[in-house]
Amino acid sequence: MSTQLKYSFKKESAMFFRTFKLWGIVIAIFSFALANPLMSKFSGVVLEELSKTDINGFEQTATVEYVKTSASPDSETEAGESGMLDGMGLDDMVGIYSDASAMCSMSLVSFSTYSLLIAMLVIKAAAGGEQKKRAMIVPWCSGLTNKNYLIPKFVIYPTAMFVITFLGGITTGGLCDALFEYNKVGFDMIALGSLFMAVYTTFIITVFLSLGICTSKPGLMVALVFVGQLFLQSLLEGMRLTDYNPFTLVTVTGSMYTPGSEGYDLAAKAPSILTAIGLSLVICVLMFFLALGVLNAKKIDNTEETKPEF
Repeated sequence: MSTQLKYSFKKESAMFFRTFKLWGIVIAIFSFALANPLMSKFSGVVLEELSKTDINGFEQTATVEYVKTSASPDSETEAGESGMLDGMGLDDMVGIYSDASAMCSMSLVSFSTYSLLIAMLVIKAAAGGEQKKRAMIVPWCSGLTNKNYLIPKFVIYPTAMFVITFLGGITTGGLCDALFEYNKVGFDMIALGSLFMAVYTTFIITVFLSLGICTSKPGLMVALVFVGQLFLQSLLEGMRLTDYNPFTLVTVTGSMYTPGSEGYDLAAKAPSILTAIGLSLVICVLMFFLALGVLNAKKIDNTEETKPEF
């Protein structure tokens, strides 16, 4: 490792590890990892208490009376059995909020999504913010190359996010197993889902780093990347294009734990999952070269001798 690259790693490590940035991300991710199962457990307890009161019977009676005056006899029977207009009664909702597999699925996806937003806000300075503040003028004037400037960023931040997200996923999955009594999830499945979300988070963070450095507008890129990845995910799911792309990792994680997922064939999904992981890593590498190319294109060379016009 060259001396320049070594000191570049030292500078980036000090910026991340010796400030509150690392601990801010750790606290945010583990807070979401703990909060999601705990809030779900609280919601389940509230729904269970409501189901034991007369309010459930009142809703069922009110629904039947409404249907008697506005629907056919067949729909009346269906509404009376369901107990609620949407076809799901309190007992059904209590069942969902007692299911460890369903809560694990919800918690893994939601905690990683919002932790990703916090992480992008915390590392804005590394993703182009220091360029905007002219903090890199002296190192560049001293001969720091763009390659040595970028390599530590694309090693430290994605790696840290991978490790923290993976450990956070195991934490939220283990807590779901401990809090909810039905359909427990094995540790191997929790670790697998955590791995998928860790790879996905690494992919999104790398895209954010690259776009932030290219544009020198990390604040704008936080909003663009966060909203964009949610929009693309919804769009691909709506078009049924959920295989062979990085968003497959989110889709699989959301499906492999849900009630009735005992028949979910992960082996059949293996080619799509492996392609998603491989494609995510390839895009991460391409994002590095994109940032490097943009920085090289922005560089102004003042070494040539300027000749007078006359």
